[in-house]
Amino acid sequence: MPHVWNDILVVTKEELVPDFFTAGNLSKTCKRYENKSYGLNRVQLGGNGRQLLIEFDSLPKDIQKKIGDPRKSDHILEKYYKIDPEATAFYTNYQFEDGEYLTLDSQDKHITNASILQAVLKLEIDRRTERLNKGGSMRGLNTSLWQDAVSFIELKEQKNPETFQCTLPRSERRFIERALRPFKKEGYAGIIKKYKANDNARKVTSKEEKLLNDLFSTQPHKPTATEIARQYDAFLAGYLEIVNSKTGELYNPKGYAQVSPSTITNYLTKWENEIGNHAARSGDRQKLLTKFSPYHSFERPEFAGSLLSIDDRQPPFEYAKGKRMWFYNGIDLASEAFTCFVYGKSKEGIILDFYRQMVRNYHAWGFNLPDGLECESSLNSSFKDTFLREGAMFQDVRIESNKARSKKIERYFGELRYGLEKQREGWLARPFAISESNQQGAESKITIPYDQLVQDCLLDIQTWNNMPHSQNKNMTRWEYFCEKQNENLKPTNYKAILPHLGFETVSSCNAGIIKLQYGEFLLGDNGSIFTGESLIRLMKRVEGQEIKIYWLDDHEDKVFKALVYINGQYICEALPKPRPNRAKIERTPEDDKQMQLMSSYAMTIDQYQRAQKNALEPVTVINHKPKTLNNKFQIPGLNQNTVKPNPKPVEVLDDYEEEFNYKPQENKGGSWRSAFNN
Repeated sequence: MPHVWNDILVVTKEELVPDFFTAGNLSKTCKRYENKSYGLNRVQLGGNGRQLLIEFDSLPKDIQKKIGDPRKSDHILEKYYKIDPEATAFYTNYQFEDGEYLTLDSQDKHITNASILQAVLKLEIDRRTERLNKGGSMRGLNTSLWQDAVSFIELKEQKNPETFQCTLPRSERRFIERALRPFKKEGYAGIIKKYKANDNARKVTSKEEKLLNDLFSTQPHKPTATEIARQYDAFLAGYLEIVNSKTGELYNPKGYAQVSPSTITNYLTKWENEIGNHAARSGDRQKLLTKFSPYHSFERPEFAGSLLSIDDRQPPFEYAKGKRMWFYNGIDLASEAFTCFVYGKSKEGIILDFYRQMVRNYHAWGFNLPDGLECESSLNSSFKDTFLREGAMFQDVRIESNKARSKKIERYFGELRYGLEKQREGWLARPFAISESNQQGAESKITIPYDQLVQDCLLDIQTWNNMPHSQNKNMTRWEYFCEKQNENLKPTNYKAILPHLGFETVSSCNAGIIKLQYGEFLLGDNGSIFTGESLIRLMKRVEGQEIKIYWLDDHEDKVFKALVYINGQYICEALPKPRPNRAKIERTPEDDKQMQLMSSYAMTIDQYQRAQKNALEPVTVINHKPKTLNNKFQIPGLNQNTVKPNPKPVEVLDDYEEEFNYKPQENKGGSWRSAFNN
C-alpha cells in the first residue's frame, strides 16, 4: 500500500517486485531515469537499514491503477465496506438441518455477500437521512442502492479478480427480493439457500437399495456385486423371480427402476450397507472385527500424574560476517509479555511458523487467542483474505504498512535492545544512533556462533517476561498475562484457521478410527467424541472415504487439533483415541472414564451392525431362464436324466393302521454277552 514519506506518496521495492518488475530490471530502470524529469523517480536509496522508495506518481499509469491511489476514493461504498467478523464466525460454523457445513468456497462467497449487504444497509440509512433532511422523496432509493452495489462489485472484481468472490444477483429485482430484503429480515441466514434431501433425486431409492442388500447378503454362494447387477437386470426383464423367504412375498419387478452395474457396486460398497452385508456374509470374525469394529488400545502397565502487536526484527548480533539472524515476535500489550517468538537465518517461511507457534502456545497455556492484532504489511498482507480475515483467527485485524509508530511492539524492541541485549558480547550499535552511549565503540566486531546466539536471545525473552510489569511492580509481566486474562475473549475458531494454517494429510477412516501422525483418532466435534446417532451420521460420511485432515501439533509434537474435510467441506473433528491403562489395578478414575467412552463408541457401531444385519431378509432366487437355446445336439446313448410326463393317473393306495404290541425284555442280570446271546 503506498504511503507518505516527506510529503511524497511512495511505494517500496516489495510492492513492485515481482508483480511489476524483477529486482534487476527495477534497478536498471531507476538508474536509467536518474537525474531526469521523467520516468521512475527514486527518492531514497536502499541499504544500511533503509528501504528503496519510488515516487508513486512517477510510475506508469497502469501500475498506479493496479496498486491503487489511497488519495482517491474509488466508490461511495468504500467507506462503508468492511469484512464483517460476525459473518465470518456465522458462516464457518453454519450447519444445515442434516448436520453438513458450508464448503470453504461457499463460506468465502457468503462472507463477501453479507459484508456488501451490510455496507448497502449503512448507505441506505445515510441516504434516507439525507433525503428526509432535504425534504426529498424516497422514490428510487432501492434502485440507487442496487446500482451502487453492482458498480461496487464490478470495481472489486476488476481490482481483485482472483480473490474477490461475490454471488449477489446483478438484476435489480432479484437483488432486492432475493438478497437485500431477506438479509434485512433474517440476517446472515437469509441469503443461504435451503435444501431438503429428495429421495426422488437419488439414483437408487431406499426400496431398491434394500433389495440389492438382501440379494447380496443372503444368498448362500456369496455373489459378487457384478453378479448382483446381472441378477437385478434379469429380475427386471422377467427371467428371474425373487421371493422373500421370510414372508413368502414374490417381488414385482414393475416396482423397481433400472440401475447401472457401477451404481449397484457403489451402493453396495457404501459403509452403511457394507457393515451389515459383511456381517451377514463373513465367516472370518477377526477380519470382520478388523474392518468394522473399533478396538481398544492400552498402555503398558507402569507404576507411577486483549491487543497483540507483532513484527519481525534482527537482534543486533552477527553469527557470521555480515549475517544476522531473524526473529518474529508477538507481545501482549496489556501485560507486556512476549507470547510468541520464532527465529531463523532468513525470513522465508518464518511468518507461517509464527502463527502456528502462536496457536500452539495459547493452546498449551489454556487461553483463547487474542481479540485484536496489529501487524506490518509486507509479510501479513497475503493472509488478509484467509486466516487474518476478521472473525477467523482474530476478531479485529489492523495491518499497517511502513508505520513503525503504529505498532507498539517497536517500542518494546527498543527496550529489549538497550535494556538487555546491549549488555551482551558482540552487540552491534545502530549506524546513526543519536545517543553517544548507543553508538559503536572502539572494539572490533565479534561474531557469535548461531546456536549460542539463539540460546542468548531466548534467555533475554525469558528474563524480559519475568521482570516487573511497568504498571504493577508487584507482578511480573508473565504473572500479569496469566492472572488478568480478558473474560470476553471468543473461543479459538479452528475451522477458520486450520484449512489455511494447519498441516494437510490425506487419510481415511477404517472402523471408526483415523490414523494420523502415528496416532489413532476417533470421530466427534467441538472437542467431544461422538456416540449414538451422531456417530452413525459421521460414519456414513467418512467411513472408507478419502478425507483431508488439517491438523496442528503441540510443543511435544503431538496432534492437538485435527479437522476432517471432504471435497472442501468440513465434516467433523478427529479426536485422540482414549488409552486407559491395560492393568486394572493401576487404573485411575480418569482411566475408567476413558474405558467407558471407548466402550460406548465401539458399542454404537456394533449395535448398528446388528440392526443392519437383522433388517436383512432372506430371499430365494428361482431362475427360469434356460441354459441352452435348443437340444439339437445329442450324444447317442447318453442318459439325459430328464423327467418324462406320464399321461396315466397315479394310483393312490389306502393307508392301514397295524396294531403292534411292544413287550420290552427284562434284563435278568449277568453280563452283556449273556444278554446278547439270549
